[in-house]
Order: sequence, then C-alpha cells, then structure tokens
Amino acid sequence: MSPLSPQDKWEELISQDSYLEIFEHISLMTLDTVMKCAFSQQGGIQTDRSVIMLQLQDRVIKKRKVHLLEDGELDKVRRKRHLDFLDILLFARMKNGSILPDKDLRAEVDKFMFEGHDTTASGISWMLYALAVHPKHQQRCCKEIQSLLWNGASIPWGHLDQMPYTTMCIKEALQLYPPVPSVGRELSKPITFPDGRSLPRGLNFTTLTNLGTLQEPMVDQKLALGFGVSQKNCIGKQFAMNKLKVAMALNLLHFEGALNPSQAPISIPGIVLKSRNGIHLHLKKLL
Repeated sequence: MSPLSPQDKWEELISQDSYLEIFEHISLMTLDTVMKCAFSQQGGIQTDRSVIMLQLQDRVIKKRKVHLLEDGELDKVRRKRHLDFLDILLFARMKNGSILPDKDLRAEVDKFMFEGHDTTASGISWMLYALAVHPKHQQRCCKEIQSLLWNGASIPWGHLDQMPYTTMCIKEALQLYPPVPSVGRELSKPITFPDGRSLPRGLNFTTLTNLGTLQEPMVDQKLALGFGVSQKNCIGKQFAMNKLKVAMALNLLHFEGALNPSQAPISIPGIVLKSRNGIHLHLKKLL
C-alpha cells in the first residue's frame, strides 16, 4: 500500500530552506489519496496547484461516466467485490428507479472530497507538530515503525495493526488538536438535570472535542473522540485512521521533525482546525 506522498518534494525543498510549511503539501497529498481510493482517479494534484475543487468534482464525475460506457467496462466494474464511492453513487437508484441527478452527485462528491481530505490533512499536520513538541515520543514512534518497515519500500496491510505506540500517539494528538474542534447537535427530546434545570427538545448546542493536555499517550482507547462516539459515528472512520497511520509511518520513516521557535502555529478553530500562520517544522532527512 503506497499512497501519494509529499516526501520527494520535501527532500528537495528542505535542501533550499531549513524550515517548511507542511500543511499545504499534506493537504495536496490527502486529496490525491481520496481521489485514488474513493474515485478511481490517479494523482496529479501534487503538481497542479491551480486545481479548483468545483472543477475537479465535475471532471471526476464526467470522466468516470465516460469510462463506464467503454465496451465491457460496466460489467467488469459490477463484478468487483468492492465498489469505490463514486461507482456506488453512479449505480444508485432513487425510489422511482431513476439515477441520481448530477447536482446530487456533485453534492455527495463534494462532501466526501472535503471530509475525506481536509480533516485528515489537519490531523496529520498537527500530529507531526505534536511529535516535534515531544521528541521523546517521536523517537519511540520512529523506532517502532523502523522495526516494522525496515526496507522502507511499502506498508503491508497487516502492519497497520502492529504499531500500538504510534496509534496511541495518533489518538492523543486527535485529543489535543481535533481536526473538527466542535460538533453541533440538536436535542431530540427534553433533558432534565439532577438539580431540576432542563433543556427543551429542539435546542441546538455545540460540544467541544478538545480534552486538554495529557502528559503521556492515552491508554484508554475509548476516550478517542476524533471520529465521534455517538450513533452518528464518522462513516469514513476506518479509512481515515488507516490514512493517518500510513502517512505518519511514511513521514517518520524518512524525516525527523523539529519545531521552528520563531513561528509557533496559531490555531484557528473553524469547521476544520488550521493554523493562521501555517505549521512550520524543521525536517531532517533520515538516512
């Protein structure tokens, strides 16, 4: 398993500048990944910075429709054990038997593109920052990954479950720097508290997902709120966690990150957690 990675670009860039803003590069990488895994598209976003998301959505849908019309391709795709996200949408039928209209396809593709790459880009960027803040834990993660991926060529699927300390650090970083720092909810029924106060049905409220600073990587996995713990659990949770693990492993296998003391990130808690001034790290190439 070898998703597109910014590592080749980083090797060239760190030879030109001692510090690198990582969020933009990671965002392009996660977009490449979701394009390949969910939409049967090969990468290209890494070198095409002028891509506009709306144009990309239309291009992806039209290209896939044309591909499915090629001789024998439709039957070949239908025989696949697992369809990708876009094929599921194209094969879907509404209650009246008609296919989904283009505006509905674009809405679903837009949602999956955004939620499938922007949030994981935030997660990976802040994780690398958190490990740079705590070099002791970065070194331990690095040793764990090197023991599994000593040849550095690829990441076997089975190895994703064999990096427990790195996984704990990933989940810890999700607590400290949650990609989605708040979650909106509406009460489906009234609630009465033990002191007699109550909240009415239909009340809209926001919950914060940041749990504050913990001293050591979590052991209680049930505390991980990064993808939600209610009935509205994230549909892409497993895909996102695997993407986080692969990205962390590949980056820690090739680079050691250190802080830029003159450019500490200033977090902006919007829909997705970002930094007002970017996330700048000093990256050292590992031999």
